[in-house]
Amino acid sequence: MEMNKRTDRITEQVRKTMEVLDCLPDLEAHYLFRARLMETVSRTGPTPAGKLSNAAYGLKLALVALLLAINIGTAMLFMGPDMSDSEPAFSRNDMLESLKNDYGSPVLSYYTENDGNTAENDE
Repeated sequence: MEMNKRTDRITEQVRKTMEVLDCLPDLEAHYLFRARLMETVSRTGPTPAGKLSNAAYGLKLALVALLLAINIGTAMLFMGPDMSDSEPAFSRNDMLESLKNDYGSPVLSYYTENDGNTAENDE
């Protein structure tokens, strides 16, 4: 019931507002309005884009500097001393042993035990 009263009140306010807008007289601009407006625009001139985007220019410059630093760092890594002469930090066997220790724990033994059984059951 209260919802209907609220809806009716809103509808009545909308109707009153529309009546007020319908009764407004037509607005007419002064006949020299356009001439004065164009004169004011030409007198002030366009706003320089540099004044509006100083912050954007600074941000762009900082991003270019960061990109340049990353590219120089990457180039130095790839063009640095050749690592083939020295012994690598990890050999292939060391990496395989590390993976075997990490994933060969008894907690994961269920998966390794069942892998062999499923291959036998498929045949």
